[in-house]
Amino acid sequence: MSRWRRCRVDDPATAAARLHPLRIPAVSTAPQDRAARGSLGSLFDAFPARRIGAGEILFEMGDIGASMYVVRSGTLRIQVGDLVFETVNPGGVVGEMAVIDQDHRVRSATVIALGETEVVEVDRDTLLGLLGANPDLTLEFCNVMVRRLRKTTVLTYHDAVTGLPNRFRFQELCRTAVARARRRNTMVGLLVIDLDHFQTINESLGFAQGDELLAAVAARLREKIDPAHSVARLLADGFGVLMEDAGSTHEIADTAEQILAAFAQAFLVQGRALFVTVSVGVSCFPQDGMDPEALLRSAESATGNAQAAGGNAYRFYSAELYAIAVETLNLRNALRQAIERNQFHLGFQPRVDVKTGAIRGMEVLLRWNHPEFGQVPPARFIPIAEQAGIIDVIGEWVLREACLQMKAWLDTGMKPFRIAVNLSARQLRRADLAERIAAILAETGFDAKHLELEITESTLMENPDRAVLLLNEMRRMGIQITLDDFGMEYSCLGYLKQFPLDYMKIDQAFMRGVPKERNDAAIVKAIITLAKNLDLRVIAEGVETGEQLAFLVAQRCEEYQGYLFSRALSPDQAAILLQANNGR
Repeated sequence: MSRWRRCRVDDPATAAARLHPLRIPAVSTAPQDRAARGSLGSLFDAFPARRIGAGEILFEMGDIGASMYVVRSGTLRIQVGDLVFETVNPGGVVGEMAVIDQDHRVRSATVIALGETEVVEVDRDTLLGLLGANPDLTLEFCNVMVRRLRKTTVLTYHDAVTGLPNRFRFQELCRTAVARARRRNTMVGLLVIDLDHFQTINESLGFAQGDELLAAVAARLREKIDPAHSVARLLADGFGVLMEDAGSTHEIADTAEQILAAFAQAFLVQGRALFVTVSVGVSCFPQDGMDPEALLRSAESATGNAQAAGGNAYRFYSAELYAIAVETLNLRNALRQAIERNQFHLGFQPRVDVKTGAIRGMEVLLRWNHPEFGQVPPARFIPIAEQAGIIDVIGEWVLREACLQMKAWLDTGMKPFRIAVNLSARQLRRADLAERIAAILAETGFDAKHLELEITESTLMENPDRAVLLLNEMRRMGIQITLDDFGMEYSCLGYLKQFPLDYMKIDQAFMRGVPKERNDAAIVKAIITLAKNLDLRVIAEGVETGEQLAFLVAQRCEEYQGYLFSRALSPDQAAILLQANNGR
């Protein structure tokens, strides 16, 4: 049986899986190493050659061995794991420096033939004899080893895509800077930069163009940032800047502003102009951390705060932010078990006819009662569920439970009404959303004509063309659509007229000042007028006073909800109210 195994040439084989704690790396002498090539030239005739097929492994990392190989023809590739160090052409030599030491004969790399290759194997005794008789050859092997070690160092401490120092090297630089700052009683600034929505670029343009963009970002950061500061790549879409001897937080803020300004100009990637924004988080030694790990953690927390503010911004870290981050982590872990442990329940808030007071619908509101955290507000846990990628599961649970409850009410003979369920942005991105909703309706036996889905304006505007198609599909199923939180973000009227909608909802932020606040009253009037011109019915939420209700009556708003009529109710409480209101 052949001692060499076959593998794909473009595959790192199984070397990484067999990684061994090695002390001495494999070395090679490529054709440019003239002294080694000349001294070993006579071996070509003195020893028989062995043929290796394309893709076969000559030797593998972790194997025991004590041989040197001279390439007579073809090409070999040296790699450790999936890192390719170099190729070895005819006249070159590859082997382990460990063969010189009796105690360390573990092979430190994997060598693969890139094509049909002939090699001459030189055993340990012959190699030692050659080295003893040729001091120049010994020196050349030492030079090769130094060259390889330098290359290994570069690959260990630098990012292959951008050429910048990597996270490991950045932490070492931080450690040195903090130690000096502690002795000098000076400040160190650490900035973490995240590209906003970089995942979208990767998904739409591909990873090759994504890497090209990252390289361009790295070049611009090097160009725009003071050379006295260190720039590194920390994460897939994250960079770091280390400011040693920062004079003040104002100086650090100036650097953050420079970084934001550097991204105002587009990046040219394969002839395509790409505009990218960033979120920057800032931490300072000593107030935000006493070691590099704490400073990085603080800066990354601040970066998340900048992203939460909409991106294209910078934020400084504070201890309060870290406490929030810890709480968020705990909530995220607890959320994954909330459904299994029956910690979720539904609340139902009535929607009322402005003129008659009759209940026209119920909005479903998710509630989470955790044994340790108590009642967790939806505004707190819904964004965490979206970030954790579990909002799909929660959203489907809400829809299923709401349909089952509504069907149970209708089966008792209650007068039909609408039940409104909120859709998250993540749910709307699903290509199979309509199919999943249809499956839940079929499973629960619930009639789609009684279902209303609430979707925020910002969610629709993520991909308006796709949203139009999806909303039309749901409308064909008989589902009614409500535009939630109108006016809070985009308010793109050009797209608004294209969306197949039934209702427009006025956010409670506008209702709070009505009717006393002139601007709020003017905005609410404008929204109602716009909706009527688009043949949409209007729902006002957050109605708490009789004055607000009178204002809505005067403006011919159709429906409202809020504490003036009722808070969110449990299913049993809602049933009692529905029975009492059934005759209206």
